[in-house]
Amino acid sequence: MFTWFRHRAIDRELTEILDDHARVRADATMVRDFLLRVLEDNRNGVEKFSDEALAEAAEIIDQVGPGAFYWMCDIAAQMVTLSQASMQGLSTNVSVELGAQASAQEIVQLVVRLP
Repeated sequence: MFTWFRHRAIDRELTEILDDHARVRADATMVRDFLLRVLEDNRNGVEKFSDEALAEAAEIIDQVGPGAFYWMCDIAAQMVTLSQASMQGLSTNVSVELGAQASAQEIVQLVVRLP
């Protein structure tokens, strides 16, 4: 009987871990997709800070919390570091993996790897 309880407890813990992983992946995907949307909007000359974009950003922050804001800033910091390295003629794992002609979207897909 105790074996049955132990197996149930392990099953419950595994389910919680998998559910947490799925939630984190969904949240990360939402943040990455928003970043890609901003890149697309910039390329197409869409109004910056539109009501729609701000509402979407607020929804993400409400759902994911301050971690989303921090993660977006971390991604921006990584992108700046990549740009700085490129300007100084240094190669990075991104330039090695994607080559010199990589698009912004390809860079985001590489830098923002999801769990």
